[in-house]
Amino acid sequence: MRRAAAAICVVVAALVACDAQTDPGYQGEPLVTLQGRVESGGALPPLEAAMLWQLGPPPGVDDQQLATLAPVTSGFPATFTLRLYAPPPGAAFRELATGAPRWARANAAAVPYGITPDQVQNLPAALNPAYTYDPNHWVLFLESDVPANSLTEWWLGGEALGRGYHLLRVLPVSGCVPASELEACVAELVRRGVPDDGTDAPGTARGYCKAPYRLQPTTLDEQIVLRLGGADGGVGPACQ
Repeated sequence: MRRAAAAICVVVAALVACDAQTDPGYQGEPLVTLQGRVESGGALPPLEAAMLWQLGPPPGVDDQQLATLAPVTSGFPATFTLRLYAPPPGAAFRELATGAPRWARANAAAVPYGITPDQVQNLPAALNPAYTYDPNHWVLFLESDVPANSLTEWWLGGEALGRGYHLLRVLPVSGCVPASELEACVAELVRRGVPDDGTDAPGTARGYCKAPYRLQPTTLDEQIVLRLGGADGGVGPACQ
């Protein structure tokens, strides 16, 4: 009996010790981890790295919601690591067509140090020297697998990506697509079930084909670069 009681005490003590060492702020394993750096022609202002969910239609960045913040290391290069522990908020989800896989997109950004969530919406118009974003990548979350031969597969650069987080390059389309390429693009989207009414209205084949950007999947370990003083790249001028 004494030996059994002693053994029980040892087990209980071990459990208590382990519980005491648990970090109350532990969020679990991240769903995605992204690495990056901040570039500037001068000294860095006080800032943090951030991930911002985009609530408006692509490729706009005027309706944003803060996802997470991360410190930027001092020195050269100034680096950061962004980790997301949860799926996107409901307001960030969109779909290309009824019944298509739902997705949400985010951009990595540099934001003023100490920013609060309610201040994020004002950043694009504020011309704050401590704000910029990476226009060359989207962080995309897919709620379900993308079917082959679907509009969403075409939109994602021709890859039927699986559920979860992905990093995509945003490639600008400069000027108007040549007529022969446009008609081939329209024919491909019609084959995938996208309507073509002869206009470039949103949701039509010509609307997608004339979009000022294309997407290209890349690996999650591709480094993100935030350039203070400008956000070149991402989306080209619209075709008139």
